[in-house]
Amino acid sequence: SWNGQTATVFGCSGFVGRYVVARLAREGTRVIVPYRGLAEYIRHLRPTGDLGMIVPMEFDLRNPKQIEECVRHSDVVINLMGRNYETKNFSLSQVHVEGAQLVAEVAREAGVSRLIHMSHISARTNSPSEVLVTKAFGERRVRESFPGANIVRAATVYGYEDELLNNIGKHKLFYPMVNNAAQKLRPVCVSDVAHAIGIIRDDEQTVGQTYELYNPAEYTRRDVINLVQHLLREKVWSVNVPFDLLRLVGRVADKLPFHYTSHHEIDMMAVDDAPSGRADVHTFADLGIQPHTLELAALQYIRHYRASKHEEEPMEPKSYKAFRKPPVPVDNRDIVA
Repeated sequence: SWNGQTATVFGCSGFVGRYVVARLAREGTRVIVPYRGLAEYIRHLRPTGDLGMIVPMEFDLRNPKQIEECVRHSDVVINLMGRNYETKNFSLSQVHVEGAQLVAEVAREAGVSRLIHMSHISARTNSPSEVLVTKAFGERRVRESFPGANIVRAATVYGYEDELLNNIGKHKLFYPMVNNAAQKLRPVCVSDVAHAIGIIRDDEQTVGQTYELYNPAEYTRRDVINLVQHLLREKVWSVNVPFDLLRLVGRVADKLPFHYTSHHEIDMMAVDDAPSGRADVHTFADLGIQPHTLELAALQYIRHYRASKHEEEPMEPKSYKAFRKPPVPVDNRDIVA
């Protein structure tokens, strides 16, 4: 059934995008899913809604006319487009700044009532990471082009397709890190982010507000590594690599015809998840959401990396820093794509 609302979700084929589309479609919203390239990139989104409720439309981020076709009948536009590395087709600035501005301008001119723009909690114009610098300038351009836009600044997101827990589990025999894994993280569950975006979309009182979505507890990357090896019941062989050396490896990887890593992603490994602390910025608490506890939610995302011989072993308590506080019981049944 249709609830009368139509939404356009740019970046729908990405990690967060599939959860946002699934939540909107489950509520009866007709969802326009713009895609670039092959239609098979968004094929997995079709079963998330009733027949005809997921509408794929091919577009080019540089073509205002095609963007206008994607948003002309929508009540809300959600821009989740983002990259942690550059490609031969798009630079970081073209995606995070120029692309974000163009989507905001076209949405305003098309009469769209709501725009939700996804950014990063550590986006700063003086950040050592070009990814975060361009995201910060993108926020400014969106505000200028669509004054009533909502900015959602999420911390490091974890889930089934994440690049945090899965990278550690996948590379448990050799996991490279920098600065002795001292990076401070505020990991947030992708289900919570999708839930927050859904509430923001429905609440007219949130127009123009900025939301920072992050875990109330702070972890270091070492804490997360310890948590993963505790859940997998085997050691993660983490190796500290000099930052400049690993960044050089990333620059070499940038030249490869496929993506493995990038020097931009190495830069982000040295930047903390840092809430702004501004009084005018809202959080999960203002939306009435209790974020999932990392210690309780992480296992379902990395269980497939656990060897079968460890499956029946009892869980012995470990004195890891990541377990310095007793986890708060949370019903995790709704963490479903």
